[in-house]
Amino acid sequence: MAAAGCCPSDGNQDVAHCPERAECHGHGHGPEHDACHHSPQTPCADECECCDDESCCDDALPNCSPTLTCCDSEEERCDEQCILAAAAFECEKTCENDVAGHAGTTNHEHAHDEYGNHPASACSTHLAKAFEQYSAYLQSARCICRGILERGWATTCCAEQHGRSHHHHGTKRRGREAHHEHVGTTVVFNQEGGCSDGQDAGQGHSSEKTAAVVKVGSDDVEKAAGFEHVSLAVDGMTCSGCGNKMARTLKAINGVSSARVNFVMGCAEFCHDTSVASSDQVIRAAERATGFRCIKLSSDDQTIDLLAGGHSARTLADAAIPGVTQAAILSKNVVRVSYDPTVVGARTLMQRIGTLSGGLAPPCSDPSVSSGRKRLFYQLIKTTAAACFTIPVALIAVPDFYLPAISVLVRSGALEMDMLVVISITAAYTYSVVAFGFLIAGRPLETKAFFETSTLLITLVLLGRLVAAYARIRAVAAVSLRSLQSTTAVIVEDGKDVEMDARLLQYGDTLKIGSHTVVPTDATVLSGSSEVDESMMTGESIPIFKKEGDGVIAGTINGSGALTALLTRLPGRNTVTDIARLVEEAAKSKPRLQDIADRVAGWFVPFVTSVALIVVVVWIVVGLKVRNYGVGKAISTAITYAVATLAVSCPCALGLAVPMVLVVAGGIAARNGVIIKSAQCTERARKVTDVVFDKTGTITEAVLDVTDEQLLNPDRDEAIAVSKALVAGNRHPVSLAIAKHLKQRPVPEAKLANIHVVSGAGVEAALEGKMVRAGSPEWTQTSGHPAVARLQERGMTMLVVARDAEPMAVFGLRTRLRVEAAGVVAQLGRGGIDVHLVSGDQRRAVEAVAAQVGISYAVSHCKPAEKRDYVARLMERGKTVMFVGDGTNDAVAVTQANVGVQLASVQSASDVTRGAADVVLLNGLDGIPFLLRISAVSFRRIVFNFVWSATYNLLAVLLASGAFVNVRIPPAYAGLGEIVSVLPVIFAAMTMLLKKSKTNNTWAG
Repeated sequence: MAAAGCCPSDGNQDVAHCPERAECHGHGHGPEHDACHHSPQTPCADECECCDDESCCDDALPNCSPTLTCCDSEEERCDEQCILAAAAFECEKTCENDVAGHAGTTNHEHAHDEYGNHPASACSTHLAKAFEQYSAYLQSARCICRGILERGWATTCCAEQHGRSHHHHGTKRRGREAHHEHVGTTVVFNQEGGCSDGQDAGQGHSSEKTAAVVKVGSDDVEKAAGFEHVSLAVDGMTCSGCGNKMARTLKAINGVSSARVNFVMGCAEFCHDTSVASSDQVIRAAERATGFRCIKLSSDDQTIDLLAGGHSARTLADAAIPGVTQAAILSKNVVRVSYDPTVVGARTLMQRIGTLSGGLAPPCSDPSVSSGRKRLFYQLIKTTAAACFTIPVALIAVPDFYLPAISVLVRSGALEMDMLVVISITAAYTYSVVAFGFLIAGRPLETKAFFETSTLLITLVLLGRLVAAYARIRAVAAVSLRSLQSTTAVIVEDGKDVEMDARLLQYGDTLKIGSHTVVPTDATVLSGSSEVDESMMTGESIPIFKKEGDGVIAGTINGSGALTALLTRLPGRNTVTDIARLVEEAAKSKPRLQDIADRVAGWFVPFVTSVALIVVVVWIVVGLKVRNYGVGKAISTAITYAVATLAVSCPCALGLAVPMVLVVAGGIAARNGVIIKSAQCTERARKVTDVVFDKTGTITEAVLDVTDEQLLNPDRDEAIAVSKALVAGNRHPVSLAIAKHLKQRPVPEAKLANIHVVSGAGVEAALEGKMVRAGSPEWTQTSGHPAVARLQERGMTMLVVARDAEPMAVFGLRTRLRVEAAGVVAQLGRGGIDVHLVSGDQRRAVEAVAAQVGISYAVSHCKPAEKRDYVARLMERGKTVMFVGDGTNDAVAVTQANVGVQLASVQSASDVTRGAADVVLLNGLDGIPFLLRISAVSFRRIVFNFVWSATYNLLAVLLASGAFVNVRIPPAYAGLGEIVSVLPVIFAAMTMLLKKSKTNNTWAG
């Protein structure tokens, strides 16, 4: 159906009833308009576009057919006017087709004009039906016009005011990329797909070139108009050169910043200005430039992989389902659907999809591992093909070596490792072709053709990449945290146990956790008790007793008891994935050593190429002057040495030296309860000379015991009421202990005004015009009171509640040392590390704790800023300082230190401190010596990798270039350099996995 309002009529006919005018929908300029049927402006011969003359089309003809209109780009989303337009559109469509329910236009519920034209509004039947059908679209901010297009009906898709028909001038029907834009909704098309204003939008919409991605974004206008952070899974990177190529390509794209790539993990991330280019445009540009496959990852939504073959896959990807934010075709039979679990649950989504899907696809493992395995499979296929063929092997080299090398050279002006292989293959193959030509001509060269050199060279290089890919994936899989999650779960539904795929879990489910089974996701125990093994998450080998009200963590293993638990977090957004995300973030960051390796690798290829040219010149001179070869033999001999020199050189070991070790080290640390949040921390931790501990909640247990209570106020109930009010809601361990101690007292809290927390001191408020405080004796100005002095002499932690410097109540608390504290301090001392204790507590209490654990340096009465200054003074003396704390008052000191550590396994742990820390400890202070050990071991592995890479390339180049004269590497076998250089680097990292303690299953270092 032609767009209403496109061509003006004489008042007697509509475009819909004028086939000639419908066929020539486009317009042009010039005298062609004189021949237009029923119009002074005629359709031009060009069917592909409309003129820009505003007088060519009339926007407000009363007799035009109602046509679905679309939101203006300035509007936020479709509204009720779109429903009215859609209803009118469907009403007219029904009239034209004369379907059931309408015997014809003459029997229609509303009248047509004298010429049989349809009115601008819909009948009441279609109006009610439209509101029933499309109301849900408005609630989820989805485009109604898009829904009509998906049904294959033609429609205009133009920017206009609602309730009017408007022809969109300058629109190409074919060969252009059409955009149907709403804030919050984006429909992405490639080439010929899109919202066509021609006669067959349905045909265009089902084009094979239509991208099967429909994304419903956020309604956040600021986000849409600002910067977006995008994470990608990248398939196809095989070495550090590939990672550098991806990084260079992203950085070269306009509007992209902060690009980071980790080829070991097969991932990339960047920020981009959405006003310059959309994320899809950036991804497509990166794919075209690099040849890698990039899949956008979402951290906000749940994903589920569904089976859908052939046409069903594309239909499912294009379907508009409430709650679905993205649907992407992963393969011929698998579609990945992203959805908002707060809008639609997994099982509800499956019901709505219905027959479009053949059910759930088989569970996939960690994306980094699965992508690597897929690449490994393809590499295996290519290697087998190269080994089975001779001349056709050169064709395999084109996409794997020639195209990437030439593409990087043209786009970035850089030489990468693939170029060394390209020059080697080309030189060997070209010489062989020339030698074969001379042989056919009857003038054979002294050195015969060696076609086998190029084919064997390709085969061995591919074999090297295959073996390296296999070893790399094994290393990543060995430390993958995502693989800890169970793929199945049992829920209680209508009193029955129902086993299902864990991806179908949704909020409100009650889990049945049987004995000796893996906890599928985070949950809170409703009934039952059992011991749960959390060693895979915290490194603690002793099982933890769980009862009603306790939380259980995804990936942990239940003991002999059975538990019923309420799901609190979905499988894709639980503790396991949170920790895995932190580890992956650390793997993406680059330490200083990696920057050095990248700079060296950047000069490697030009240097080796220069050496190869020198080798050619030297061996030609040696052949002619020393060995008396003929010209042909001298040149061919020189070429063989140059080919071997180029092929045997390999910077991949240098590129792998740092990231391979960091990925393995981060995974090992996470499995032992130490979350390293940055690669720089792994590098710096081995240099630590001083460790500074906070006292309360760090060296001591977070829970204190109130052992003394003295109510000095004449009105004892008032003292209790004020004390309860001052400590209520405060998360400091002392406040928590006092609140727990007073909880059973049948006295209500006093009504205080202007309650204010003074960091490092206490809490103050106003009571009947007077100032009341709860804090240390010094801050409350009550140190001279006899009752306060007696408790101070006993070295107790104290909280004084005072009104105008007059004590109302005094509480004495005893702290319990952490079981591992003394042992950790002793280990640090044996390692030559000075240990310090800083606290805001009284001097005697701090000195007593320091003496118990063996700490030589203790400082008391420290406010948060003073803790920071203490750390800064140590750093000014050239010390490398680690600060270990837990609460919010430790955040500034944690940020100041070279290595900031938060103890997250205590009740007082603060989100602020966690955000500032470089390392998070999930299992107590034992993680500190572990961190220092794994940092030292990682550094030794990195140094070994650097030394090996340099040694290998030096010896390999000398052997291949003929420096030892009688001992050389034949060019045909120079491709083994990929295996020989890379495998020791990977195995050096993997040997870290073998370091197990003899007493338990933890890492020994």
